[in-house]
Amino acid sequence: MELKRFNDYFVVGSGIILLGLVLLAVFDLSFLGMGIVLSGLMLIFIGIHWARKPKTEIPSDERYIRINEKAGSNAFWTTIGILAVLTYVDFYYPLGLNFREFFMIVVGVGMFSFHVHRFYYDKKGFK
Repeated sequence: MELKRFNDYFVVGSGIILLGLVLLAVFDLSFLGMGIVLSGLMLIFIGIHWARKPKTEIPSDERYIRINEKAGSNAFWTTIGILAVLTYVDFYYPLGLNFREFFMIVVGVGMFSFHVHRFYYDKKGFK
């Protein structure tokens, strides 16, 4: 296992785990603390997974980088658009949405649109 590729994931993942443990133990925020600890563990496992792969198997050529950039840009603007639409609809026609529901709709649309745009540019290509 090549530790150069794993080192960043390990350091950041350990920091996130420590932050989660502080929130869990000191501030008694059990749900938030456990979620942050879980995300730190996932980051460490992702680092281990990528460190075990051979360097030739990691797709880092310009095509994949450009596809992710274009998909991320389009997903960002889609997310901003749905945020604006939900804000105006809720302002003029009150929907009674909580912040959590509002946030989950926006995040869900953002993640879904990123995957759809990435799939689209992977099949179509880009110009």
